[in-house]
Amino acid sequence: MFAGLFHRVVLSSGSALSPWASVHDPNDLRLKVAEQIGCTTENDEDIADCLRGVSLRELMAVELPEIRFVPRIGPGLPVDQNNPDPGLDMERASDTFIKVPLILGVSTTESNLDFNANDIQYGFEEDHRNRILRTFIRNAYVYHLNEIFSAVRNEYTDWDKPILHPIIIRDSTMEALSDGHTVAPLMRIAFYHARRGAKTYFYHFSHQTKDTGLLQRLGSIRGEDIPYIFGLPLVAGGVFFPRNYSRQDQGVAEAVLTFFTNFAKTGNPNEPHKIESVDYGTPKEKTRYRGLTWEQYETGTQQYLAIAMKPKMKSHYRGHKMAVWLNLIPQLHRPGDDDVSMRHHHFRERGDHFYAGPVRDEWYTPLPLVGTTKPSASSTTACSTSTGDDTITEDITPILDDSEDDAELLQRLASRHYYSTTTALAITVGVGCILLVLNMLIFAGIYYQRDRDKKRAAMDCTPNGQESLPMTTRSSMKAPESPRPAQEPPPSYTTLARSPSIQEHQQIAQSQSTDLDEQPKNEQKSGHGTSNAIHKDPMPPKPPTRTTSSLSTSSGTNTIKKRVQIQEISV
Repeated sequence: MFAGLFHRVVLSSGSALSPWASVHDPNDLRLKVAEQIGCTTENDEDIADCLRGVSLRELMAVELPEIRFVPRIGPGLPVDQNNPDPGLDMERASDTFIKVPLILGVSTTESNLDFNANDIQYGFEEDHRNRILRTFIRNAYVYHLNEIFSAVRNEYTDWDKPILHPIIIRDSTMEALSDGHTVAPLMRIAFYHARRGAKTYFYHFSHQTKDTGLLQRLGSIRGEDIPYIFGLPLVAGGVFFPRNYSRQDQGVAEAVLTFFTNFAKTGNPNEPHKIESVDYGTPKEKTRYRGLTWEQYETGTQQYLAIAMKPKMKSHYRGHKMAVWLNLIPQLHRPGDDDVSMRHHHFRERGDHFYAGPVRDEWYTPLPLVGTTKPSASSTTACSTSTGDDTITEDITPILDDSEDDAELLQRLASRHYYSTTTALAITVGVGCILLVLNMLIFAGIYYQRDRDKKRAAMDCTPNGQESLPMTTRSSMKAPESPRPAQEPPPSYTTLARSPSIQEHQQIAQSQSTDLDEQPKNEQKSGHGTSNAIHKDPMPPKPPTRTTSSLSTSSGTNTIKKRVQIQEISV
């Protein structure tokens, strides 16, 4: 990047760090082209002069090796043979890199072009998924391929489902490839750019055009944000994007166009024009972008703009999966000790049927170690003189220090996600416990008040204000005394065995009845010998025994009142 030539940069769905963006062995490619067109030269000799004398037909007839997920022709990387990682060069760049504002963006599915129509429509099984991932890892990495393959397969497998549907396997595989060759390299550049205080903005275009002809399940695909950035839905797409855009699509395009025109003018997508409303869509949809501010992407918060029908700011885009690509896999992708053979890093599966497409040859020579060579003094001087400011040299010096290597920086980037997740989880658990205790207190108060109301209602129903007692308690208590009624009910009789005392009472009663019979004759209805009739009468009935519970006993006497019924028999 030359100073003064670039003022704003937008990286959409790709970067120089993606494996499909560059050729990692340009010298081998140069030798194969020179051999086919007859430009036999030495290894280090330039063949440009020889190529100028070759016809177009001969150039088009050149057959280059095809490797899946890797371009056949492209820029050659690395630029520095002693430093094969271009990301480290980007991280150690001068202040020109951080002075330029940067927007980075991705779509939901960045790997839709890596599959045919049959795979997208019907999905595929796990064996085919393993072949695809094995092919990508062999063409993109060199060391510990078996371990990297196991880590990726484990991360993108839904272990909650006992049986995986082919559509689910297709979705997870497309997500793995999207993250591996597009999203993770972009996030790495965003980290390098933002960690030094540069203006960095990140977006995720999740809006899907209605008239795409693709499955709605895939979400937005690679390149779907380009028409919206240039405002093509506002003019019906033009000749290059002839689609039937809806009014909702036009509203999203107007908001996106405003953000990017502001960025092109000032380097800030929020200025100078604030989005109050759009001219398309329903009244509610027109005001969805009102008050929305596109915050900067920082290494701590990692905020990004989710562009959709309901836009909003989010944080940590695919945080856990990005930690696998930016933290775990870089730690696995190391040569190990010097005595470790390169055969240790190769896949155990060597047959062509274990891969889904052409693969490159296996590496038998380890790559140069990253960061083993310090930048030369001339390069440091060039950075210092290009800026003309002594303070810049002080800022660059810590970055050129090898003690803080690339793996530590990416590990810090990934660990921030876990810290934020742990804090959010602790807050959620704390608030949940507080709400649980509050609900228990409210329930206890309601239960106590209900029991109190029941007791009060029972006291109101009891006469003389006395509290009603349970039936078991009342049955054992003595009934209160009540006055004898004016007329007692007739006595009930029972038959008892005769005893001496009863016979004695019967004789007394018989003598009393004899005395009464001797009264004057005018008191009797018949004047015939009554006494003789009485003596001839059988024994009078036994005295009755009271069995009713209405008899009352006085506290001072234990006498039992007996009644004797005198029967008069007329002769």
